[in-house]
Amino acid sequence: MPVRKGSEYKEKGKRDAKRHREKQKNVVKKEIKKIVSESSIITRKKGKKVKIPIKEIVIPDFKPGNRQDNGENTQAGIGQGKGKKGDVIGRRPGTGQDPGKPGNVPGEDYIESEVDIEEIIEMMLEDLGLPNLEEKEDVAKLEAISGHKISGIRRSGPNVLLEKKRTSKQGIGRFYAYLESLKDETGKDELTCFTALMEANGNLGEAISLIEDGIKPQCEEVEPFPILSNEDLRYMDIKEEKTYHSNAVIFAMMDISASMTTDKKYLARSMLFWINEFLKNIYEHVEVRFIVHHAKARLVDEDSFFKTGETGGTRCAEAYSLARSMIESHYPTKSWNVYLFHFSDGEDWDVEATMNETKKLINDVKVNMMGYGEIRLDGRPFSSGLKRAFEKELPVRSVEINDLNVIVGEKNHPFLGIVIKDKDHIFPAIQEFLKKERWKA
Repeated sequence: MPVRKGSEYKEKGKRDAKRHREKQKNVVKKEIKKIVSESSIITRKKGKKVKIPIKEIVIPDFKPGNRQDNGENTQAGIGQGKGKKGDVIGRRPGTGQDPGKPGNVPGEDYIESEVDIEEIIEMMLEDLGLPNLEEKEDVAKLEAISGHKISGIRRSGPNVLLEKKRTSKQGIGRFYAYLESLKDETGKDELTCFTALMEANGNLGEAISLIEDGIKPQCEEVEPFPILSNEDLRYMDIKEEKTYHSNAVIFAMMDISASMTTDKKYLARSMLFWINEFLKNIYEHVEVRFIVHHAKARLVDEDSFFKTGETGGTRCAEAYSLARSMIESHYPTKSWNVYLFHFSDGEDWDVEATMNETKKLINDVKVNMMGYGEIRLDGRPFSSGLKRAFEKELPVRSVEINDLNVIVGEKNHPFLGIVIKDKDHIFPAIQEFLKKERWKA
């Protein structure tokens, strides 16, 4: 399999593809708040991609010719005409000049680019993780991928990992072997054999036929080129760099009572969906358990968790109590890192019981983190009874971070509460919940 010099169009295509990829990443970073709040994502099938509109890359096309001015040809060039230094020329009319009227200005061309959710997580949440992750006594470990490195060279692999330098070296070696073989078999001089080999694109049989037909030398010196077969290909061997931590379990808890409207449940599900997806992508064996509650709590599977909708009163203590009993029976904190994320509107008719369960989880069970997200869409200026109880009875302080009202545990107290008022709060709230350096000395 001979290798020929790639055309300029192939190289141009690579540059354009790279530029498009960079543009794609920039769009993701700019539009991340909208992307993570997209309603169709949290009900996705496995492997679904996110479509992102990206402005089309227009390549300027310069053509020689004469410019028309009032029907007459005028000399074309640069810096010619009546304009003075500082004059603004060629300004396009802006859009929306006549509000309420149909527009007649052409729009900009966009293309839809598909991006895997996993790629979005990789691009946007690189510095996040489980806060306060500790080493436990249990033998089993939680595995996290921390990066990749080249560990060697192998003879098979995907084209993207082709090691061009070593492959080319193999091909040059084959070129000289074929050249010597032609000289020995035909008895012709080196330049004649080289010409035949070059005309045959590295095919030894065709080169012999060309020599037998009387081909003449067409160059003054031998210019070696790589001749490759499949056995000459060399690929980089990429190994994942991993770090190991003790096991971790995540309890995702959601209020599905009557006071949790469809919009509130949507925000809660969005938050928990992205937290779940992120943790599953960076940690190999993290376990996630799903709990829904109204006046009663129950354990459900992942699919039901993101689709269940019910009515009834709100007693958050039920969810906390169920999580605590599961921790004590299946996930003892001596062997497991335990994290709880609970989302509710805070309309709890038994705040005292919820506070008692919270204190047991933090002080007695000693969970790594207790996260509470309060969904508030009604614009009320005051906190719920549950949030006020957290602020009053726990060692926390209230701060404003990225337009979020956050209550965070002082020193090493592992409590974090965030008020979420609209879709724009989803992404910054995720960043706060998954700030892995939190509570570190």
